[in-house]
Amino acid sequence: MDKKYKIKEPKLGILETKGLKELSKEEISGIFKNNIEEELVITDKTIDSCIFDHIDFSKVKLENVDLVDVIFDGCDLSNQCFDKNSLYRVVFKNCKMIGTSFIDSSCHDIKLENCLSRYLNFAGAKIKGMKIENGELTESTFLETNIENIYLEQVDLSKTEFMRTKLKGVDLSTCNIQTTIFDFYSLKEIKVDAFQCQSLVGMLGVEIK
Repeated sequence: MDKKYKIKEPKLGILETKGLKELSKEEISGIFKNNIEEELVITDKTIDSCIFDHIDFSKVKLENVDLVDVIFDGCDLSNQCFDKNSLYRVVFKNCKMIGTSFIDSSCHDIKLENCLSRYLNFAGAKIKGMKIENGELTESTFLETNIENIYLEQVDLSKTEFMRTKLKGVDLSTCNIQTTIFDFYSLKEIKVDAFQCQSLVGMLGVEIK
């Protein structure tokens, strides 16, 4: 992989195993493995140096939460809202992320690996270093998203929209972009293969004989 796509991994030391209720404490770090039955709201916090192992967040609401050096492995983060929050060195692995929102967020060194991530919203987000591999990013939104260094490998971008989002130099040659929606601004200088070119030409209303 090109050096410019190198993503910094989360910085994690020796962590203790904790219960999810401890997320409400002032200092948050540790390994979280067990789900809870009752509703839990975490608000105005920075979650720092944590591993969430197969946690279902459907009963956990994150409000105004920043993430630093965090790994989500096999978690359900559907409909969670990280709007206007900061995410630094965060890994989402084998996660379900349906409708997760990152509007106007600041994302640095983020990795999505083997994730089911539909209807994500990155409108107005600032992305500096993101790697998405072997996943589904269908029907997601990138509107006026500021992207610097993003690597996409084997990603399904069906019906995903890129509007007023500069994708210069972004390699989409291994991705499914057959029904992806681009405006002219976003299309400029992207990298695709010969087969993908036919889909893009058709979208522009050009007929190939």
